[in-house]
Amino acid sequence: MTLPRALRRFWHPVCTAAELAASGIVGTRLLGVPIVVASAEGRLLALHNRCLHRSTMLSAGWVCGDTIQCAYHGWRYDASGACVEIPALPDGPIPSRARVEAYEVTAAHGLVWVRLEPGWPTVVPPHPSWDDPEVHVAVGEPYTWPTSLERRVENFADLAHFAWVHEGTLSSRAAAAPPVPEVRRDGAELVFVYDPPPIASPDGRALVGRSIYRVAVPGTVDIEFDVPGAGRRHLWMTVAPLDADDTEVRCYWTMSRSDDLDGDDGPYLEFQELILEQDRPLIFAQQPRNIPFEPGAELSVRTDRVSIEYRRWLTQIMDAADPDALGLILG
Repeated sequence: MTLPRALRRFWHPVCTAAELAASGIVGTRLLGVPIVVASAEGRLLALHNRCLHRSTMLSAGWVCGDTIQCAYHGWRYDASGACVEIPALPDGPIPSRARVEAYEVTAAHGLVWVRLEPGWPTVVPPHPSWDDPEVHVAVGEPYTWPTSLERRVENFADLAHFAWVHEGTLSSRAAAAPPVPEVRRDGAELVFVYDPPPIASPDGRALVGRSIYRVAVPGTVDIEFDVPGAGRRHLWMTVAPLDADDTEVRCYWTMSRSDDLDGDDGPYLEFQELILEQDRPLIFAQQPRNIPFEPGAELSVRTDRVSIEYRRWLTQIMDAADPDALGLILG
């Protein structure tokens, strides 16, 4: 099985709660599937974004009661995907084939999440600081990159690139040889600790200190920083694969802090946006956009320990033939 096919079994964000609240209905896509999500009478709906009548996107319509109504001819679809009204046929009958596919949908961490395939032992990944009353969560602007979910996660958890891509912001060439962490599995997460080399922080805004990384497979990373002189800090990011072959993603991210609770979020977010701008050209230059899982396709070395373990777990996920097998892999 390919990784894009296996990713259909997991929950992925499709929009922010704020984006949905602004209009009540949002058209989006997930792994190449066109999806419309809506908030209808306090209930979330996620349907295939195509009216069966004349193929108009349902996201061009509106919420009508607890249904989505197509703007072209007024057909209405409920949360199960069934058409419940055809205005041109007030006396019916409604054809039994008048049903679009419905998807599981939920809200968490300020995002709307969808799972394309039900029945798998997967959950929405955690956000350790989202509901913590002692922490302020600053929400970054989502961004779309021409890369894959797995490439984006690897970059986020890669320790060896700091000295090269982030010289002057997070590290320096003097620290080109990073420590090799011990990587362990904890439930559905890969966990490792990064103790940065003892060098002066090139940028006073950088979160340089002992860091605990938690990679919730397949596409979410949380980094908890222990920065001397600062409170608790978390950098959290989750990746949504947009197209069918997982070569374009939308990333959602937050910065959390337990100090300076009433301070301006701007400086905290702006520094992370600078880091993103440093990563961008290198990520855009990776070919192929997907990780090639064929043995020997890419050469790994000892300091790629995190990547090696992440790829091993993704391979096991692709090999899982049924929910029980996936459940064992995810702990």
